[in-house]
Amino acid sequence: MSEQTNISFEAALMIALRADAQKELDTLPTPEQLEELYPDTSQWDERMAAALRRKKHSPVLKRVLLAALTLVILTIGALAVNADFRRAVYTMIQKFLPIEM
Repeated sequence: MSEQTNISFEAALMIALRADAQKELDTLPTPEQLEELYPDTSQWDERMAAALRRKKHSPVLKRVLLAALTLVILTIGALAVNADFRRAVYTMIQKFLPIEM
């Protein structure tokens, strides 16, 4: 007769999980292989950080764009409300452009 070994489900699960984890750990590359695949890139990181420090957006440009946008919105609003202003803009466009409107 053979002797049966009784173990709990939790113990069997723990053994299976450890075996699976060990199998995955065995397939990982060694540190030397990782170093060969992914060389040191610290010099690139430093160059990228230096380039980003040099590339700053000018706050003057943002102010100019905001002023231009405000001027365009005010002009469109004035054109929509005032008929005399629309006529003046229309006349100015006719003077500068040879195209009939």
